Amino acid sequence: MASLPPPLNDRPDRLASACEPAPRRRLAACIADWCREDGYWYLTSAAVHAVGLLLLAMISLHAGRAVQWLGGEAAPAFEAAKVDNTRQPEVAPFEVGEAPLDPTELNAETLAQSKARPAAAQTAKYYDDSPTFEEAGGGTSADMTGPKLGGLGGLSVRGLPGPGGRGGVGVGTGTGDNAGSGGDGLGLGSRGKGHRDALVGAWGGTRASERAVGAALNWLYRHQSKQGKWSLDYRAQCKDKGCSGASAGRSDGAATALALLPFLAAGQTHKSKGPYKDAIAKGLAWLMKHQRPDGDLSAGDGFGKPMYAHGLATIVLCEAYGMSRDEHVGTAARAALGFIQRAQSRSTGGWRYHPGDAGDTSVFGWQIMALKSGVLANLPVESLTFDNGQKWLRSVASGDHLGLYAYRPYESVSPTMTAVGMLCRQYMGINPKDPGMLEGKQALLENLPDAKGARDTYYWYYATLVMHNFGDADWDRWNRKMRRTLIETQVKDGCGMGSWDPERPTPDHWGQEGGRLMTTSLSTLTLEVYYRYLPLFRNGSRQAGSSNRMGFSEPIGKPDAE
Repeated sequence: MASLPPPLNDRPDRLASACEPAPRRRLAACIADWCREDGYWYLTSAAVHAVGLLLLAMISLHAGRAVQWLGGEAAPAFEAAKVDNTRQPEVAPFEVGEAPLDPTELNAETLAQSKARPAAAQTAKYYDDSPTFEEAGGGTSADMTGPKLGGLGGLSVRGLPGPGGRGGVGVGTGTGDNAGSGGDGLGLGSRGKGHRDALVGAWGGTRASERAVGAALNWLYRHQSKQGKWSLDYRAQCKDKGCSGASAGRSDGAATALALLPFLAAGQTHKSKGPYKDAIAKGLAWLMKHQRPDGDLSAGDGFGKPMYAHGLATIVLCEAYGMSRDEHVGTAARAALGFIQRAQSRSTGGWRYHPGDAGDTSVFGWQIMALKSGVLANLPVESLTFDNGQKWLRSVASGDHLGLYAYRPYESVSPTMTAVGMLCRQYMGINPKDPGMLEGKQALLENLPDAKGARDTYYWYYATLVMHNFGDADWDRWNRKMRRTLIETQVKDGCGMGSWDPERPTPDHWGQEGGRLMTTSLSTLTLEVYYRYLPLFRNGSRQAGSSNRMGFSEPIGKPDAE
């Protein structure tokens, strides 16, 4: 039986005694004896440590390659979540300059061009001794050489309605990349009258941009709160005292919706790569966060009129969903549309301040616009709701052909309520040559926008939508007056640059209640009608049926799955 190795504390003595110098023992024999006795213990320990070191080296090499895969091009094949880490550009204050009198294109690139550039000059114009100046029919001319073809024209047809007139239908600047040189008064408009001094900067500076709209969006952006909402009293975000005209009322839901609508009308969403992407995302998130379980979006309305705020916010969610197909927004939009349909009065077909109220035409108009936006976004809306709405319109209609509308039944008609009622009838389906439509149209033409008189941006907004749907000579007449009035009254300096003052040059009818934010929002939306909407009756005979996608320049998405 093999003997066990000696205890460890005995080994040094044995090794020492075995290796003591002796004449008959050589050094090699000493080493051999030690290896036979104790060496295998030390060799085993060395082998174990060598294997451990080798394993550590292999692990280190493998980890280095893994790091190289993650950082290099030859990464392992797997699907990672796509995160947009693009840094959002800083939005500088937007210089209005002299905004164009003719509508142009708006996109993310031009919105980011905050500096106004020099533009073509115009010489003074003299037509006759009339105290009122009216531009000639061909559009806005300038001191430029070359053929006067403008953007939509190219034909000269004397005595006949459009498209004639070199310069086209009021589009003197053209609709391409380069400015046209105006018309000669042979188009849809008059030959011109009165005298106007020279105007510098007819095209507002940037290629294919709309300076007035760009500056307005910039003002709205600069007056958003850190929470993502807007308020009718926005002064906490002001840089100076130039932004007077804040509303004393409180309705953050309505204010946030009013601020978001112009961004969406300009084609900007929380999914686009424009300069206002983050601001829009924060605004939408605030609205959805404050939506109640029943779909209500009024968000603590302080006016006691929550259906106003809810209708506006529903339009926002429907348009945002229609343009982005974001299902988070779509879910909130569906709930909001359901709330509107349940809130309709069963007896009158109207809406007013609270669900079930008998109704008034003003609140009615916003709910119909919201429902129409839902239809355009392919969201579910019951057709019965529109049918019941016809009942309300009949109750407030009057005039020889029932083409004029009042605020409530048995009250006097007004241009504002006539515009609201006409737009709702257009949305629900009516022939443009219907006697009632023509009667209402004439009433609007008798009340053209005029900054020298009493301003009413609420009326101008609705009436512009109505007249734009006709897309005829009367629309051209309305458009010229409206566009000039809004552009010339926009604030062009200070913290208020890009906004519209509710008190100057004359008080706005809704200035005290809605303040500068509402006045700015509705003015901007009015100027955005060119690329936000398609004319409903542009073929002269089309009716507002389900096949007509009035509301967006392009189809806004595939039909909803529900």
